[in-house]
Amino acid sequence: MHPVQVVTDCEGPLALNDNAFELCRDFLGPGGVRFFRQVSRFDDFLGGVLKKPGYRNGDTLKLILPFLLARGLTQEKLADYCRQTMKLVPGAKSCYRFLHSQNLPLFEISTSYRPFAEAVGRKLGFAPERIFATEVDLNRYRVSEGEAARLEELLLEIARAEEIELPPEARAEEDLPPATRAVIRRLDEIFFQEIPALPIGRLYQDVQPVGGEEKAEALRRSLAVTGLKMADVVYVGDSITDVEAFRAVRAGGGVSISFNGNHYAVAAAEFVVAADSAWPVALLAAIFSRWGKAGLLELAESTRAGHQKIIALPELILEAIVTGMQGVTFNYYLSGSSKKDRALADSLAMRARLRGEEVATLG
Repeated sequence: MHPVQVVTDCEGPLALNDNAFELCRDFLGPGGVRFFRQVSRFDDFLGGVLKKPGYRNGDTLKLILPFLLARGLTQEKLADYCRQTMKLVPGAKSCYRFLHSQNLPLFEISTSYRPFAEAVGRKLGFAPERIFATEVDLNRYRVSEGEAARLEELLLEIARAEEIELPPEARAEEDLPPATRAVIRRLDEIFFQEIPALPIGRLYQDVQPVGGEEKAEALRRSLAVTGLKMADVVYVGDSITDVEAFRAVRAGGGVSISFNGNHYAVAAAEFVVAADSAWPVALLAAIFSRWGKAGLLELAESTRAGHQKIIALPELILEAIVTGMQGVTFNYYLSGSSKKDRALADSLAMRARLRGEEVATLG
């Protein structure tokens, strides 16, 4: 048997929500959705295209906080909202109950605010000390009337600006449409000059989202807890914030799985899963435990015409997985294979089907 440590992102593999998007939608009024989409694409540009030094993918979560505070969000309201709005991926409860029963070390590493990551983790039996997430204490901050008025003006300006367009082939600012370049330069002024100059701007120094390299570092910290190696890891993610963790796992010989991922995740992970249930994660973890990575590679190749893979898991494990997988739509690809375009299309389609078109397009 191969030792296995399962490490998963929260939003996407465990929960259907995009918690930050929903907070902006529900707390920031009519412009909240457009505002969040603009900031999210700005985040994608800085982290994914420009690769700005010191910037981490997922910093959207701190950039939006002054605006939410100005609209009255408190730590208590945030916690209540997370508990009330959380929606699990179908099959997640039974899938992770099964994984717990196999005595596998389970960790959740999330860019989400901790109140949301813990709300999900509690439902699925994750120990609080095995949840890494973005720490926030909103009760430490107060927004003056003058600041609130200015933030309201900036919110409307961002929401009404020309929509940011990031062509897939963009590798530098010069590759962007002129209108997008102008908006990005203005957002750079707002988020790195104007808001930091306000008293509430200290929040940008205090809050450090767990995204990009911070996820990879959290993964290394989880291994220090268990004493296992990167080659023993099954890491499940779905977005740009998981790319550095995917790279660390691949470099260490572990298993990186894009679960209903966007194009960033599909490009970075070694295995691509499109599924309407969390249960394929249990299946792949069980196969990895039984046969190591070679078993997963063989199964991926067996999807070709004329190939067959006989799954000979222990009876009790097989029975649990077969029961959990009943009625599940599940496509499984090896990233970089001749089917990579189909893998991306299936992943994006399932992502939109489960989480909605608006969330599916976010980085």
